[in-house]
Order: sequence, then C-alpha cells, then structure tokens
Amino acid sequence: MKQTAVYDCELMGKINPVFLTCIRIVETGEKFAFWHDKRGHTAKLEKMLLSGKYTFISFNGENFDRPLIAAAIMGYDEHDLKIIAQTIIQDGMRSWQTYKHYKLDFLEYDHIDLIETAPGVMISLKTYAGRMHYPTMQDMPFHHDDEIDTPAKRKLVESYCFNDIGVTMELLSRLKTELELRVEMGKEYDLDLRSKSDAQAAEAILKKRVGIFPGDKIVPRAVTYKAPAFIKTRSPILKELISAFEDEEFIINRGNGSPIESEWMEEPIAIGKGLYKVGLGGLHSQHDKQFYVEATDDLLISDFDVASYYPNIMMKAGLVPRLGGNKGQLFLDEYENIYDRRMEAKHGGNKKIANTLKIVLNGTFGKLGSVYSAFYSPDLLIAVTITGQLNLLCVIVELERLKGVTVTSANTDGVMVTYSPAMRESVLKVFEANAKRTGFEYEETPYRKVAMKDVNNYIAIGTDGKVKTKGLYAEAGLMKNPTMQVCSDAAVAYLKDDVSPVDFIHDCEHIQDFVSIRNVKGGGVQHKKTVMVDDWIGEPRNWRRPEWPDTKKSETRVSRPKPVEVGIGGTPFGRVARWYMTTEELPAITTVAAGSKVPKTEGAKLCMTLPDRLPSDLNKEWYVDETYAILESLGCTL
Repeated sequence: MKQTAVYDCELMGKINPVFLTCIRIVETGEKFAFWHDKRGHTAKLEKMLLSGKYTFISFNGENFDRPLIAAAIMGYDEHDLKIIAQTIIQDGMRSWQTYKHYKLDFLEYDHIDLIETAPGVMISLKTYAGRMHYPTMQDMPFHHDDEIDTPAKRKLVESYCFNDIGVTMELLSRLKTELELRVEMGKEYDLDLRSKSDAQAAEAILKKRVGIFPGDKIVPRAVTYKAPAFIKTRSPILKELISAFEDEEFIINRGNGSPIESEWMEEPIAIGKGLYKVGLGGLHSQHDKQFYVEATDDLLISDFDVASYYPNIMMKAGLVPRLGGNKGQLFLDEYENIYDRRMEAKHGGNKKIANTLKIVLNGTFGKLGSVYSAFYSPDLLIAVTITGQLNLLCVIVELERLKGVTVTSANTDGVMVTYSPAMRESVLKVFEANAKRTGFEYEETPYRKVAMKDVNNYIAIGTDGKVKTKGLYAEAGLMKNPTMQVCSDAAVAYLKDDVSPVDFIHDCEHIQDFVSIRNVKGGGVQHKKTVMVDDWIGEPRNWRRPEWPDTKKSETRVSRPKPVEVGIGGTPFGRVARWYMTTEELPAITTVAAGSKVPKTEGAKLCMTLPDRLPSDLNKEWYVDETYAILESLGCTL
C-alpha cells in the first residue's frame, strides 16, 4: 500500500535565489528537505517522486509546485525557476500553460491537489489554517526576495515550509470523506477525480458519459425565458410578473457570459403580508428582519423545503444544454443517475455523501452559467432560477389566501409558515397540490422557536430539539471563518435550553471558541501602543512627514496639519489575522500599507499561535455582552 507524502515548495531570494522542496510522510512522520543547490538533493527528490511508493499531496501544487519541480529536475537553475514562478503568479498561468510555454517535461507521479477538492473558492491555505483552528498560523519570516544566505535562515525557511505541510495534512484529514467519494466515483467512471471540485467532477463525469468534446462556445447577445406548463396561478400580480419575465430580453455580459439582471427586478413584490425580492438568483423575503416567533398550543411553525430544488427543476422541466443529437437526453439521464444516488445516500442516513452529491448536482447547475464549461447555457440558467422563484411565489399566494396562515420567510428553495393547528390540513393541501402538479417533493421541518436577523442569518430550534443555524450563526468550518463561535453557541443555548449567556461563556474553556479570523489585504500589525506625533515639515499646501516616501502625496491644506497617531512596536503578520478579545488596553489591529483599522478589532489581541489554555486576559464580559447583542438582533426580548 502506498504511503502518503505531503509536500510544499519555497523559492526565495533575488540575487542568489534558492529552491526548497519539503516532504512529510503522514504514516511515519519522516521529514525530507531537498535544496536544489545542494549536490544530490534534486536527484534524490526525483527518485522519491518516481518510486511509485507514495501518493503525493499538495495545496495548489498542480499549478505552482509541480511545474517548478519538473523544471528543477530538467536542469533549470534557480534564476530560471524564479522567472517561471513570477510568471505563474503574475499571469495566473494554469499548469498546462506553464508546461507548454517553458517546454517542460511532465513528470508522472501519483498526485492529489487539495485546492479544488476543498469547498472554498479562491481560499488560501492560511485562511484554511484559521478555519481549522490550526495551532500555528506561521508567516514566512522573510520577503520572497530576501537572500537566504546562512544555515540559520535556511532552517527558518524549512520550519515555515513544514508548518504549511502540517496545515495541508490537517486539511487532508478533513477532506477524507470527499476524497473517498471521488475515488469511488473515479472507479465507476474510469476518471481521476481526486483533485477536482464537486462541479469539476460532475462536469468530467457527464462529459465522458455523454461524449462531449471541447469546442467553441457561442456567447449569445441575449436570452429569453418561457415559463413551463406547471407554473399556474390565479394571482393577477404573479400573472403580471410571469409576463414581465417572458417579455424581458436578458442581455449577456460579454466579459463573463452571464445574464444581466434588469433594473425592474430591484423592486420587491408584495404578496399578502410579505415582501419578496426576485431576480436571476433565488427568491428572498424582505419582511422577516429582527423576527422572533415561538410555537404554542395555538400557533405552529413549519419550514417546507423542496428536495434538491434546482436539479429537480432541470429534470421535471426537461431542461438540458443544447449539445446536438441525443446528447441532451444522455446528459439528463446521467444527471438523474447522480440524483438517484444522492437520494439513496440521504435516505440511508449517509449525510456526508448525500451532501457532497447535492453539491455535485448543484455544481453542475452552476456550470450552466460558466462560459468555460461544456454545458454553458445561460438560457437554461435563467430558466431554472426564474422557474424556482415563480413556483414558490405560486405556493405563497395560495398560503396567504388561508385565514390564520402567514408566510413568515422564504428563500431559494422553501418557505417558512406560521399557522393555527386548525389550519394544518389546509396548509398541507397547498403543498400536496403543488407537488402533484410539479413533481417536486416537499420536506417539512417543524420548529419550536425561530429567531431571525434576516432570511440569511437565523437560529431555529426544531420540535425534536435539533438546531438549524445559518449565516452569521452557523458553525465555523472549511466554508466559514470563525467569528467568536462561543457567542453564537451561547445564543443557541439560551434559545434552546434557556441557559444564561453568562453561565455558558463562563463554563467554556476552549480558546478556539473565542477567536476570530479575517483576511487582511497586504498584511497587518498590532502595535504595542500608539502615540501622537507632530512631525510635519514643509510649508502651506506642501506638508510632509519625514518617513513618507518621496512618491507619497503631500498634505495640501494651508494650515499645519494636526498631530497623527503612530503605532509603536508589534510584529507584522501576513494576509490573515487571528485574535481574541482582551482585557488589556491595546490598539486595534491595522493594515501595514494604509494603517487603517481592521474591522471589529477594537479591544482585540492578536493570537497567531493558539495557547494551550485560556489566556488570563481573555475578556469574557465582552463575549457575554456580544451574545446579548446577538439575541437582540434576532428579535428576542430579554
């Protein structure tokens, strides 16, 4: 059985650049550091790569590390590698472009690149480190053009490289289920899907099954919409809306191939007691802000969602890309096969695989709007999204006709309804009638409590005690930056079990629950203190400060400018900040380039390395106050 080798590369220096490849074996913990300028190291690296003993794992290795390693093995020196690396970064070159441009030989070895398999889009490894609460969010201690000219500096570069490898290993463990699914699907379709995103995997499968080959894409000037036969309504408002959609000519953005939303869609539609925003995305209610409701003997709360809504619209309405011949029907048949597998996993209780296949289905839908996809069909894209909205609005109209029934909220694939127990059968009949006409399957979730900041950010407690959180209050993971999770958890505990936020936060002992992370463009710093400095020089309309570079614009006011606040001390960090709230009096975290404050870091303390226990300066009172502020924003009366 192959061992797992996680690797990363570093290319440092300008006058005398150096190239490093570090590898760590997951199963044994062995570490290897290969320096291209050290005799025999590149040959040893090549032997290891071609030995067939390992599956190599990287993060963005396919486009960056792997071509550089190939060039190094071919005999390119470090100056050549520097040029190649700069071209890859500056021009955003894909791997095939780099191999072709620099006439590189492709080195064949078993390799998985996690950057696409991971769920985020354009997310850095450093951000994933923060999302996974990796202990050390370490920054390279040198600029990439700094000369690494001593053994001590080389050790520091190796340390940084192995820390990134540690993050990649943690990410690999988090993606175990996703990779296992790709392996199984790959066996079935004879494809290597391990380094592909959900959408890329689905596209590769469908392309092979349907027999689609690369070809020129025709980007239309505009597309139109025609409602399917199952969109039926008695409402004059909806009939007018359907006509507006069908009369509209949706212009295509020539830059990205996407349809452009018309201005008239900005105005929300009033139905019953609610306001609803329609467009080329999903339906969103706008009347459910700072809203709290609790079920009683006289009031029920139910959420009705359509199972796999967008895939079902494509299948029920027979919407397929124009692929020529019978390929459209072959596409739909294979799409239904993936859907059936997802439903089988869902009904079998395999939640992770069901959720992943759901993303595959939805990812295929997303490819309809990508001009780079074999399935690019902007007409189908709007057909799916508009049909989805119109169908839900038809349901909402029928619900609002019922006495004592209120649609409290609506989103892309469902509606939330409050109603008296006496009206339950009438409510169910609305959904049953729609399901019979459309073929859609509605899934009900009854709630005990619902607290909403808005349709995209809420906490709901099911009658079975299960908790559903969305947006700001959802649990942090690979898709979401942690933002003081303890506050959201405390709000949930209060709503679910009436636990005091003071008691909940006092009892929490995990530093991971108290931290936040945020991307900081250009890097940042938290100074030890700030002082007011009055060091202006010059004359009216040409005031300058001594440390300003010559290229910086001077202050053009007539009178002498006021003293400025200047930070003292502190260690700069890279593009991602991690912090907790402290009882110490520290300046806010600021950006290095502009000196502007990073949002929500007043009263914060930088925490790039997680401590083993809660720090003594952790300001738990701040988190208690924040929890009460969250509950208030959710419409709760305390």
